[in-house]
Amino acid sequence: MNKTMEGLYSLLYLILILTILFSLHTQIAHKLLIGHHPLHLKKSPHLPLRFSSDGTFKILQVADMHYGTGVLTSCKDVLASEFHYCSDLNTTHFLKRIIEAEKPDFIAFTGDNIFGSSTPDAAESLLRAFAPAMESGLPWAAVLGNHDQESTMTRLELMSFISLLDYSVSQTNPSVEDASSAAKGDTITDIDGFGNYNLRVYGAPGSHSANRTVLDLFFLDSGDREVVQGVRTYGWIKESQLRWLHGVSKGYQPPKEKPSSATDCLTTVHVLSIPTKGGLLDLDFINMLQVTH
Repeated sequence: MNKTMEGLYSLLYLILILTILFSLHTQIAHKLLIGHHPLHLKKSPHLPLRFSSDGTFKILQVADMHYGTGVLTSCKDVLASEFHYCSDLNTTHFLKRIIEAEKPDFIAFTGDNIFGSSTPDAAESLLRAFAPAMESGLPWAAVLGNHDQESTMTRLELMSFISLLDYSVSQTNPSVEDASSAAKGDTITDIDGFGNYNLRVYGAPGSHSANRTVLDLFFLDSGDREVVQGVRTYGWIKESQLRWLHGVSKGYQPPKEKPSSATDCLTTVHVLSIPTKGGLLDLDFINMLQVTH
């Protein structure tokens, strides 16, 4: 009798386990299948980057959005009468209007895209901050500032995520172009920071420079925080980055017999600096730069 009861209990226990497994399979497992939801493939811009037929290339530079959580993140440094209705959405609406009005060829986000300490989800904040650029369908790229990594993602994770967003041409770090030193297409790892890369802009279609680079955009990671002799301060461009920049730019020097084939360069960091006759012009937040070839 005891053996019969034990066998019955075992059977009932087995039936219970099978029932639970079947329930999990029908209610949960199908949601884990890749084919259950449509895959989202990254939308890529029309490449390569090119000058327009009128010989211009217009860049919209956006820095220090300090995006938080959207409508719940209030503005800072505004009038008391504006505080209660001013939020991140003001930045979103403003950026959309600028894109529509100026119709740039390229958008460069130059750091502090999000304000890490104001958001519990860095990925969600990045999606909201870059939404106007992604909705525009224009090619865009970004570097990091000193506040982006203060939330839930490291600088490596941030740049990796940004590089996968729609119409982004951002890179985590530069690719190896010299096949003799490494496999072509590999990523250089012996360089400080994340978000060091260069983008080539070609001449206008049908022009004599249509098949060559006439402008190079260099992006550099200026770091976040550093401790120097016990003092906490901001980061800076490191020697490894300068070596890379020097090595790549040196390769763009024209042969002596063809000085006219020189390539113009623009370097972007957390604050975009443009070389002028009087020194460096530092641009902040929203700026338009039109390069003429």
